[in-house]
Amino acid sequence: MRDSQRYRHGAQECLLAAKETSQPYYRKLRLSMASSWLSLARQEEFVDHPLASSATTESVKIDELAV
Repeated sequence: MRDSQRYRHGAQECLLAAKETSQPYYRKLRLSMASSWLSLARQEEFVDHPLASSATTESVKIDELAV
């Protein structure tokens, strides 16, 4: 598995954990962690493919999880 895939998997796990928690502090913490994982994934993808990364940027909706 490539590093960027592992980072995206980490972001996904954090988003799922945020969705499952009822405590606002932990939800925000996990959303912040997901954002960090996603940032790492994008950086890794840019290093691997600098021209392709800007054309295939995807949006992640985490606002619906925020309290």
